[in-house]
Amino acid sequence: MANFETHFKASVVTSAALSSVILATSQANPTDTLLLFVIGSLAGLLPDLDADKSRSLNSLFSVFALCIGIFLPIFLELNSLTEIWLSALGAYLILMYAIKPLFERFTVHRGASHSLLNVVMIALLTLNLAIMAGKSINFALLCSVSVTVGMLTHLILDECYSVDINNNEIKASFGSALKPIAVASPFACLLQITVIGLSIYMLTPYYDGLIAAINGWHYQLAKLPLLPNTDVIQKWL
Repeated sequence: MANFETHFKASVVTSAALSSVILATSQANPTDTLLLFVIGSLAGLLPDLDADKSRSLNSLFSVFALCIGIFLPIFLELNSLTEIWLSALGAYLILMYAIKPLFERFTVHRGASHSLLNVVMIALLTLNLAIMAGKSINFALLCSVSVTVGMLTHLILDECYSVDINNNEIKASFGSALKPIAVASPFACLLQITVIGLSIYMLTPYYDGLIAAINGWHYQLAKLPLLPNTDVIQKWL
């Protein structure tokens, strides 16, 4: 299993690659792209919110609480300094003293949070929350994609660390990270499926906009050159 630092570095790299594509296709301005980069980098830590070690869990929740406290006023477009301070403090207190104890009590490491079903749930929740915050459909979709890439990076890296190449050995943890669904946690799976269903239902009014945004991505990606112009190469040779 990869450690905290390795997971964070990997999600930073994949988020940076995704951000470069977003900028190259003009899907977001530089400021929004930076925000998407931060979101994707932090999403790479999300699966470990069920970490067994209290130190790791404290570190993760402290990072998320700090980031939510910083970005919440931006999403809510608060103007009053008092509102900004109170929203940041409220987000921190709720995460650290209400949500974190629930994770400590009810989660098992490499359980339901290490599954593709959880990735789908978090991606849809992100999409809905961004729309509810008044963001455009396109930006909301980009947030969802950033979260998906970050979380998948974490799960794939965990599976890679489950294979010992030098000793030609597959560890017992292999298959516990990148699993479709956590069959050993039926209640958690039922909750995830319920949240996914509600999230899809809440997106019903935005289906046309979502399809239009995705078609726009396809058009921009089709025009994106992957290799430099041969004239430019010859100029430098």
